Amino acid sequence: MSKLNIDQKKIKQLFEDKRSDFLIPDYQRPYAWGEDECQTLWKDIFNFAFPDKELEKFNSDEEYFLGPIVTFENNKKLEVIDGQQRLTTLMLLLRVFYKRLEKMKDENSMRTKQNLAQCIWKSDEFGNENKEKLKIDSQVALDEHKNEFLEILKTGDAKDFKSQYAINFRYFEKEVDEFLKEYPSYFAYLPTRILNNCILLPIEADNEKTALRIFSTLNDRGKPLADADIFKAQFYKFYVAKNQKDEFIEKWKNLEILCKEVFSKKDNTSTDEIFNRYMYYQRALKGNKNSTTEGLRDFYEKDSYALLKSDRTFEDLQNLGSFWQAISIQDKNYFDENTLRWLFILNYAPNIMWANITSVYFMKNRDEQNQLDNIKFAKFLEKITAFIFAYSFIYPSVSQLRIPIYSAMIDIINDKEMDFSKFLFEKENLKTFIQN
Repeated sequence: MSKLNIDQKKIKQLFEDKRSDFLIPDYQRPYAWGEDECQTLWKDIFNFAFPDKELEKFNSDEEYFLGPIVTFENNKKLEVIDGQQRLTTLMLLLRVFYKRLEKMKDENSMRTKQNLAQCIWKSDEFGNENKEKLKIDSQVALDEHKNEFLEILKTGDAKDFKSQYAINFRYFEKEVDEFLKEYPSYFAYLPTRILNNCILLPIEADNEKTALRIFSTLNDRGKPLADADIFKAQFYKFYVAKNQKDEFIEKWKNLEILCKEVFSKKDNTSTDEIFNRYMYYQRALKGNKNSTTEGLRDFYEKDSYALLKSDRTFEDLQNLGSFWQAISIQDKNYFDENTLRWLFILNYAPNIMWANITSVYFMKNRDEQNQLDNIKFAKFLEKITAFIFAYSFIYPSVSQLRIPIYSAMIDIINDKEMDFSKFLFEKENLKTFIQN
C-alpha cells in the first residue's frame, strides 16, 4: 500500500525545513502564471493580512489556505507534481520582500529578512544562508527561461529579463512599493503574516506514480498532467545525452502544435492521442490481441521507457502525426477523391476504433516518402467502414469491437488478408437491427 505524508504547514514551516529542497522536474510545463493570477494572489493575501486595510483588525489565530503541494522524494529532492505555479510565484513574492527589507535596519525588519532568507536559500548548521544554493530548482525541458527564474531568486534583479518570471517579479515589486509607501512603519508585518498565517497542504507520496494519481484526483478544475508530459521528459533525456537538446525542443513544440490542430481536445491531452494511436501499432507488432487495453503510461513505461529512447520512435510519431494532419484537412495532394470520401464517412463512425486500425495500416504500408497506395488504402477503408458500422448495430459497445479489430491489426502487420472471417453475422439479422 502506498504511504502518504500529509500535514498542513505554514509557509515558513514548509519552506525553511531542511528537507525542503524542491525540484520542478523536466516533464512539467513551463511557468504559465500571468499578471492576472499574481494580482489575484496579491489581493487575496493582502486582504487577509490587512482586513479593511487596518493593521489592528488582523486576527493572528486565523489562517489563509493557499492550496496543496504534491511531491515525492527523488534523490533527496522533493519533486513537484502539483503546485508548481503556486510555489514558483510565492518564491518570487518572498524574494521581493527580502530585497526591500535589505535596506531596513529596525529589529522587526531584520528578523523578518532572516526568516525570508531561511525560506529562499539553503543554510549551514549555524543558519547562515548560501545565496548560491536555492531551496528550489527547475529542470523543465521546454522552459527556455528557467535560468532567469533561478537568477532572479539569487540576485533579486529582473530588470534585464523579459520572461514571465521577470514580469511577475516586477509586478510584485510595484505592489510592494505601493504598500511600503502607504505603511512604512508596518512594512515587516505583511511578509511576516504571509509566512506565519498563510498555509499550504504538502502531500508527499512515496513514489511518482502515487503522486501523479493524487494530482489527477485533486486537479479536476485545472489542467491534468498529460501522459505526453511524462513521455516528453524521457525523450528529452535521450536527446540531451546525444547533444541534440535544442533540435528536440523545436521538434517537440511542432509536434504539440500539430496535435492540437488535428485532435483538438478540450483539455491538454491532444499530444496523448498520437501516442495512443502509435501504441496500437506497437501492440500489433508484438501480436498482442488482448482485448483489455492497458493505460497509456503503463504501456510506455515498460523496460524503463525503452520505446521512448529511440530516434525511430520519435520519427514515427512525427510521420504518424503528419498523416493524420493530411486527413484532418482532406489533403488532395496526399489522397485521391475516392479515398477522401471514405475518410469523410469514417469521421462519423460510432467510435474511434477506425482511427486506431488506420494508424496501424499507415505505419505498416507507407512507402519511403510516407505515402500510401490510394487504391489499396481506399479498399481497406471501404472494408473497415462496412464492418465497423455494421458490427456497431449488433454490438453497440466498443469493447465488443476490440476483439475483431485487434485481430485485424495483427493481420495487417503479418500481410494477411483482413477479411473478418471469424466475425461474420447474418445479413437478415443486421437488417432487423438497423430497422429497429
